[in-house]
Amino acid sequence: MTSPKYAFLQAGHYARGWHIVLFSSELAPGEVKRLHYFDREFVAWRGESGQPCILDAYCPHLGANLASDGGRIHGDNIACPFHGWEFNGTGECVAIPYAKKIPERAKHALKGWPVMERNGFIALWYCPDDSAPVDYIPTIDDWGAENWGEWQFQRSRIRAQPCDVIENIVDIAHFPHVHGGNVQSFENRFGDYTVTQISKVKRDPEAGMITPPGLDFDLVDVRNQGAGMDADAWGDATYHGPSIMYYYTESRSPEISFRSWWVNYHTPVNDDEVDLCSAVIMSSLTDEPLPEEFTRLYPVTAHAAFGQDVLIWQDKMYREDPILCDGDGPITKLRRWYEQFYLPVG
Repeated sequence: MTSPKYAFLQAGHYARGWHIVLFSSELAPGEVKRLHYFDREFVAWRGESGQPCILDAYCPHLGANLASDGGRIHGDNIACPFHGWEFNGTGECVAIPYAKKIPERAKHALKGWPVMERNGFIALWYCPDDSAPVDYIPTIDDWGAENWGEWQFQRSRIRAQPCDVIENIVDIAHFPHVHGGNVQSFENRFGDYTVTQISKVKRDPEAGMITPPGLDFDLVDVRNQGAGMDADAWGDATYHGPSIMYYYTESRSPEISFRSWWVNYHTPVNDDEVDLCSAVIMSSLTDEPLPEEFTRLYPVTAHAAFGQDVLIWQDKMYREDPILCDGDGPITKLRRWYEQFYLPVG
C-alpha cells in the first residue's frame, strides 16, 4: 500500500496548532467537562482563579476518568474521584491524601495541554511532539464591546476530514452551486500562519443552492429577499492556523446596515469526524439598533451556510490528485500551506 501524497491524509495524524474545544460560557467556575478530540479523552475544568485547564482524562494511578461523577475540583486543582489523587493544570500530582510521599513517577505522569482563552473561546494547543505553542490567534477587539452581544453558536459533529473543510477558503467555484450566489470579486492571500479570502458575493435567485434539512425557515426565500436589496457588502475571511477561521463582514443598504464577526472552527474528533462550529456576534453600523427579527435570524442563516457545505462533505471522497481547471482557485497552493501543520518542526 502506497503512502498518501500529503501528511494530513495519514491516519491518526492531526494538525499541530490551536483548536477550539469550548466557548467560555460553557465552562463556569467550579465546572468540569469531558472532551473527546484527536481520538483521545480529555478533562477540562475551571478552578477558583478562573483559569481553564485541560489534561488527559485518565488518572495515572489506576485509570479512573477524572471527569467521572462530575469531577472533583480543589481550588485550582482536580482530584481523582476514585482515590483522591490531586493534579494541577500542568498534570503534576501535587497531593495523595493517604500517602506520606508522592511517587517520583507520579509527578509528571499525566499530560497537561497548553490552553488559550481569548475572544470568548477556549482553545487547546495540540502537538504530538510537544513543541512550544505559537501565539498566532489575534484578539477580536469588538468581542465584549457594547452592543455586540454574546456569541451565538451552533456546533455539530459531522462526518468529514479537516482537509475537506479548510479547502472552502480558496474554492471560488462552489458559490453559485452550493450557496446561491455569484462571485463579484475573489482574492486569496497567504501568510506564514494565515490564508485569507477577500470576496464579494451577490445573492442571485438564478444561482443553484443547497438547502440543509431541519431549518425552521425557508432559506431560499431568505436568499431571494436579500437578492432584491441594494446592499453594498463585503467580507474578509482568514484562517489563523489549521482550524480557526475569523470572518468579518459589513453590509450597507437602505433597509439595514450592520457588521458582524464570525468564528468558524473545525476540531478533529477522530480520523472520520470533526466538530464543526459557527459562532456569530453583530452590531449596527448606524445609531439605530438592529431589528429584533434580524438579530434572531442572521446567526441561524450563518449556521445554515455551513450546513450547505456539510451535505457535500458527508458524501464526498478526498482526491489526492484532483483534475483541476483554471477557474478552480489555488487549491494546490492551499494544500502545500496546510501541509506545514502536519510536518515535524525544524
